Amino acid sequence: MKGSAPTDNLKDAYNAVKLDPLKSCDPRYVDCSSARGGENILDQLSWRIDSSSIPISQLVSGHRGCGKSTELLRLVKDLETKKFLVVYFAADEDIDVGDLVYTDLLMAIIKRLERVFDEKEINIDERLMNGILMWFAEVIYGWKDETEIKATLDTEFELGVKSPSLLPIFARMLARVTGQIRTGQNSRKEVRLRLDPQVFQFIERINEYIRAALPEIKKKGYRDLVLVIDNLDRIVFRVLDETTGRTTHDALFLEHAEQLKALDAQMVYTVPISMFYSPKATQLTGAFPNYAILPMIKVKEEDGSRCDEGIDRLCEVAKKRMDIKEIYADGVVEFLAEKSGGMLRDFIRLLGYSIELSQARGGKIPIKQKLSEKDFRRLINEYGRMVPDEHFEPLARVAKQKRAPNDDKHQAMLYNLSVLEYMNDDRWCDVHPAVRELPEFKDAFERERKTAQ
Repeated sequence: MKGSAPTDNLKDAYNAVKLDPLKSCDPRYVDCSSARGGENILDQLSWRIDSSSIPISQLVSGHRGCGKSTELLRLVKDLETKKFLVVYFAADEDIDVGDLVYTDLLMAIIKRLERVFDEKEINIDERLMNGILMWFAEVIYGWKDETEIKATLDTEFELGVKSPSLLPIFARMLARVTGQIRTGQNSRKEVRLRLDPQVFQFIERINEYIRAALPEIKKKGYRDLVLVIDNLDRIVFRVLDETTGRTTHDALFLEHAEQLKALDAQMVYTVPISMFYSPKATQLTGAFPNYAILPMIKVKEEDGSRCDEGIDRLCEVAKKRMDIKEIYADGVVEFLAEKSGGMLRDFIRLLGYSIELSQARGGKIPIKQKLSEKDFRRLINEYGRMVPDEHFEPLARVAKQKRAPNDDKHQAMLYNLSVLEYMNDDRWCDVHPAVRELPEFKDAFERERKTAQ
């Protein structure tokens, strides 16, 4: 649907509400910063990179589905316009976010660097490449003979050498290691056991690679190298130690913050918003003082009144995809915008659900309010299956106080999207509209109301 006019029929409308992040030039993009509290995080991130004379590591946070990936793709385009070589990738394409350690991420980083350097014809000294190749071969597999290494890799990959350099062999080695990390549980453990004791040398090998590439990068007309790593906020939240409250998020972003900051390039990492509500939030911001948080689009103000700006922005999102006057009856898109809680992903999903329901009932348009309420019920049921019983009492307090304490339970609520963060001059929180409709929440909220009297 990119570049086409908004659609006026159900089939095309359905295809127009896919959840993929929008590329920087996509005409469907709507700037929602005015409904997020006014700050433009893209400008913050870009200015820091543009202005810093040394490599810095920045964090980007926000709820999953709030539009981070779209904003990051716009950041990539902005930096490319400013003559930076940007390596962007979604972490979950290369590594298992359900079982991730920092060495997995470092391997994914060097693999992506190799791919982009190859595509951009960034030529790196063969002796250096050979040294790095031999280091990986010996540390991970115990291989010491270069001929044996080449023969082994040649049997595992189709030959497609584009030049006599060792770069294709290096690429095969990286593909072998990252493939084992992603798909093989036993081989994953073995690779980690071999890399972890060698982490300082591992990082130095990556930095040698980057430093060797930088002069060639600048010869190509680029100012510097930037890595943008998306979807790290999808790392599964799991408590690893009940006594200390240590989590999978802590293990990556706190315990190995120094390793993530040690690369000789401008780095941008996504991080779960729940970490900023962790008891260790100050530890996170101490390790990464340069960060930006993308708040939800406000559909209500903190006092509960309607936020016209946010609803208008979401309606504009729908208008860029379809002729809403043809597809929906008056007020229906506004209703879906309000019930999404300002989460772009849920809003797009609600639009798609309503189209599916209408098609199942004969494809009549415009879609009426009654059908959109059934559409919303589907979202309610999804959240109902996700929220544990012990969360309803604290959720009721969040709904009343508009604040989420920094503890493990509320951290989990932010991670599973039952609590959403918004921004005026100060941040505030509220319960997702779908969760508010659950009977368990209503009962807990009534008990909270009576207790407060």
